[in-house]
This record gives sequence, C-alpha cells and structure tokens, in this order.
Amino acid sequence: MRARGLRKRIVWATSLQLLLVSGAVGGLAYFSGQRSGFGLAEAYRQQDAITDLSEQLSGRLAAPQLINSLNVLAIQQGQLSLNDFDAMGQRFWSQMQLFPVGYINYGSVRGEFLGVERLDSGAFVINEDAFTSPLGKGTMGVYAMGAKGQRGALLESIPGMTDSHEEAWYVETVKAGQPTWSSIYQWEDKPEVLAIAFNQPLYGPGRQLLGVIGVDFVLSQLNTWLAEVWKDRNGFALIVERNGMVVASSRPGLTSTGTGPTTKRVRLEQLPDPLVQATNRRLQELGGLNAPRSAPSTQTLQYKGHIYLVGLHSWGQAEKLDWLLITALRSDQIVQTSQRHALIALLLSLGAVATAVVVTIRVSDWLLAPLELLRQRCQSASEQVGQGDANLVFEAGLSKGSAREIEAVSQAFGALVERLTQARRQLAEAIERERLKDAQIVLVLEDKLKSSLQAAAVAHEINLPLSTLLLNSKLLLHQQEAPLPTDLNEHLQAIASNADEVVTTIEKMRSLLRNLQTHQRRLNLANVARSALLYAGPSLKAAGITVQREGLEANLAVLGDAAQIQIAVVNLLRNALEALETAGPAAASPATIAVRLQSEGDTVVLSVADNGPGFQAPQTALAPLETSKANGSGLGLFVVQTTMENHRGSLAIGRSSLGGAEVRLIFPALGACLFTQ
Repeated sequence: MRARGLRKRIVWATSLQLLLVSGAVGGLAYFSGQRSGFGLAEAYRQQDAITDLSEQLSGRLAAPQLINSLNVLAIQQGQLSLNDFDAMGQRFWSQMQLFPVGYINYGSVRGEFLGVERLDSGAFVINEDAFTSPLGKGTMGVYAMGAKGQRGALLESIPGMTDSHEEAWYVETVKAGQPTWSSIYQWEDKPEVLAIAFNQPLYGPGRQLLGVIGVDFVLSQLNTWLAEVWKDRNGFALIVERNGMVVASSRPGLTSTGTGPTTKRVRLEQLPDPLVQATNRRLQELGGLNAPRSAPSTQTLQYKGHIYLVGLHSWGQAEKLDWLLITALRSDQIVQTSQRHALIALLLSLGAVATAVVVTIRVSDWLLAPLELLRQRCQSASEQVGQGDANLVFEAGLSKGSAREIEAVSQAFGALVERLTQARRQLAEAIERERLKDAQIVLVLEDKLKSSLQAAAVAHEINLPLSTLLLNSKLLLHQQEAPLPTDLNEHLQAIASNADEVVTTIEKMRSLLRNLQTHQRRLNLANVARSALLYAGPSLKAAGITVQREGLEANLAVLGDAAQIQIAVVNLLRNALEALETAGPAAASPATIAVRLQSEGDTVVLSVADNGPGFQAPQTALAPLETSKANGSGLGLFVVQTTMENHRGSLAIGRSSLGGAEVRLIFPALGACLFTQ
C-alpha cells in the first residue's frame, strides 16, 4: 500500500463529513426556512397580545394613584374639606365619571366613613357612616345618587359597623405611613366583594393622622374588564400573586368560591377549568411560579389536539405589586406545520451526523494503529530507563502504508532515545557534582542558623543585666529620702539613658529574629492598627500630639501575623513621635500624626504620616543601622521592612500631605469580610 500524507487523509475525511452534514441541513434550509418565519410571527402575535394586556392593566392601575394625588392636593390647598361629606361625595362621583375605578372612599381617625361605589349595573351609590349622618355613627347608610352626584334616597341601612376601621385598606396604610397598595380584602358591609385598594394617609400639623383616602379596584369588575380585553382570543388570561392566589381571570367566576360571608379566594391549582390546570402542570414542570427567570418565559402546550403558547410574565413592579400574568393562546396551524418540518430536518441532520461518525471511526482506526505501535515501543524504552546503565533499545521502523508524518515522528523518537542514552551518563556525573554542592550549602545554612541562635542567646543574656541596671538607676534617680549630688545625678541619668537605648536596640534585634518565624492567619488590619494606637496612646497623649484616624472602622482582610504587624506600626508611631519632638515648639502647626487605612485595588494600605521635618535622607532610610537621629539605632524602619517582606507586601516612604514624613504599608488584600469587633 502506497504511503499517503496524513494531512491529505485528514482533509479528505473532514471534507466528506462536512458535505454530509451541510447537505442534509442545507437541503431543507429553503423548505423549513419559509415555515419558520410564520412560526416566529405567531410567537410575536402572542407576545403582542400580552404586551397590550400589560399596558392596559398598567393604565387602569395608574388611575387610583392619580385620583389620590388630586384629592390630597385639593385637601392641602383647602379646596376640599374633610368635614364636608356632601362636597366630598360629589367630588368622588365626578372623578368616577372620568376614571374606570370601582370605589373611592375616605375614613377618619374617629371611625367616620364615606365612599362612592360603582355597581356592576353601572349605577352609583354613596355609603356613609358618620356622626352627622341621619342614621348616626355605627350604621352604614346606602344612598342613591342623582344625575349631578347629589345624595338621593336611602336605599339600605347596615347596622353594626365597627367603631374604627379594621379593613386592610385602612390598617395597612396607617402602618406603612405612606401611599401604598393594600392586600386583597373583603368589604366589611359586603363580604362577598373582594377588592384591592391604593390608599394614602392624611396628616395635619405635626404629622397628626387625620385619616386615610383611597381608591378600590373590585376584583369582579377587574374580571369583567379582563374578559372584555381577551374576548377575541382563544385561550385565557390570569392575574395571580406569587403565592398562587388568583387575582383576576378572563373567564368570570374563577377568582372566588362561596357567597356572602363564606366568600373565599382560590388558588391557581383549585380552578376547575381543564385548560388552566393543564397550563399549571406545564408551569410546575418548568419550576413553578417562583422559579427565577431572567426574561419573560414562553412555552408550548398540547391540549385536546391544539397547541397553545403559554406565557408567564412578571408584572406590577412599577406599581409596587408583585403579580404574574399567565396566558394561554392557541397557535395557528402554521406553527404545527413548522414544528413538523423542523423535526424532519432534525432527523436528517442526525442521520448525516451518524454517517460522519462512522467515517471518523474508520479514519481514527487508520491513524491510531501506527500510533499505538509507536506508543508501545516508547513504553518499552521508558521501562529500560530504570535498568541501570544498560543501553536503551528502540525500533524506529513502522509498517508499510503508515502516514509519512507518523513515520517521521517515529524516527525522531529513535534519535531522542539515542540522545537520552548519552544524557544518562552526563546526568549521573552532574548529580554527583550537585550532591557535593548541596552538602556544602547545608553546612553553610547550619552555620548561619547556629549564628542566629547564638545571637538570640547573647541578646537574651545581655538584656537581663541591662534591665537590672536600668531599673536600679531609675530607682536611685527617683528615691526621695536623700537628694543625690548633682554630679552623681547626672551620671545616673546618663547610665539610665544609655541602658534604655541598648535595651531598645536589643528588642529591635529580637524583633528581626522573631520575624524568621511567622504565624499568619486571616485578620482585620483595622483591629491591628487600633491595638497599636492603644499601646502607643499614652506616649502620644503625654507629648501633646493630635492623632487623626481615617478608615479604622473598615473591615479589610489580610493574611498576616498580628503581633509582628502591631510591632511594625508601633515602631512607625515612635519614629513619628521622635521626629515631632525633634521639631520642637518651632513647628508652624500643632504636632499631628495621621493613621489611615484604605483599600487600593487588590491591596490594603496602612499609612502613618506626620507634620514633622520629614526624611532627611530617604534614599538610605531603609538601610539597616543607617539613621539621621543623634541617638537612633537604624533598626526601626529595617524591622518594619522585614515584617512587610514576611507578609509578601511592600513598604513605601515619602512626604505626607501634612508636610512631614509618610510611611505606607502595602498588603495583598483578601477581600472585605465581617469581623467580630
């Protein structure tokens, strides 16, 4: 068999697969493409219906807010008196001529009530329960209304009204203290009526509650309106709450059960309509009413031989109502035809893919046979690597008919094995040389560690007698029994001062040694800064220094050793204190130290600044044993720099906005986190 290039075979195999797939899909592109446009148009028709319904519903629910705003404005401007129920009733009647609402009412804090109601027949009545009413307080009088909104004949009297308003429209509004929609509730005088109201509290001088004014939407009238909007469409439209309670339906009689006092609202799953129940089951398959959705959801539903487009849309967020619009709209025959053609296209595409898979398997077998042989030979060569100094054996030749590229790879592996054999001997010699170098490095590290331990021990031994010397000198200086001679007192002062400086230097050296062992954990850098200020506070206060704090109440997390960081901050505070004391009373402004904590990108920065003379030689300020102070050790900033290196951070020095020095400790941030204060 003549050897052929691997590239040509891959090109031919891939081209064949592409022709099979594109031929099956492209063959139906024109046929199914014509149909898909009609299906998309049907989906848009359903979406247009929902959008139209949503806009009309928003318009109806905007009317109560507008009516309340007009009435409150009239009351505030003195155009409408809360004590003149006749004028208020005529105003409510005139507003109901202009707006499609079912009820406008007012309730005072004394329990008086006035409401104008639109009956299902279209007639208007006025309901009044007031002290000035002919029936007196406690009895609701229902009066007819004339052609100009004037009070007419008494139609009905309803005794036993409550002394104060206990319905949701009043109670919930007073509790909210602002304009709000009530929950759906039953009227006190007509329990069979379910309504939702938009209400607004009325306040007098000193925010004294005067009463509540509101507008009701009667759900039965909302049902009538929804049925009228949806009458020319096959299907239904429902408005439900998130908990599944039905608000309104385009099919009247589906929102409540019972009559009179036994009237109760129903849930979506309790509706007897078969199409509604089939839609509910489909929604439950998709996660229910509360399933999170990034956009309005539209699905298909097959019911009694027809296909319905089912929509679930959130509505009412702008009106502060968390409602859902559920719609089911029967699709046209073109959608079903489009789906059939899409299924045929899918089946043909699957057939083309299956054929392409078979071709791919055959090509893979041809490619993998020589590659598998090459893998076995490489594995055999790798097993020989662990057999001491034996030469590696690798056969580079492959069977006839293998691709030229694979044969070239096999030859390359053969050359690689030969070079590997030579490298093994060189590697053994290099390992021996490195072993000797490692032994020397270990000896050096042991010497350094021994020196560090000895330095720590010496520092400890020196610190004990120095501490005793310092203590005794201070005791002699402060003893009160017999005053010391002037010369002796000066010598003791010098001894105490020099001993104190040596102890401070030893402590800084011990800090450097402690930095070799860091126990880091997640901590709030603000807590560490506050602890350092608490520690250095007495010295700063005694020196009359003003401390400015910024950002020390933040929660900024870093990974670090709290003790080491606190020592570093205390060193910076001491340096600032010494700089300000050096400046003396000649400074232009009060001595000030500013401690600031802030987040900068992916870092947390803790800075200490002062208004002293600043760094005299910033280029050498971080060098160990280098200092511009007369009595300085040159270890303070070096200890701080070592601490920052241990915490994978950095240290920056410069001139502060206060006019003096500023040192910035820059830590990698772990992200904001809540800490126990």
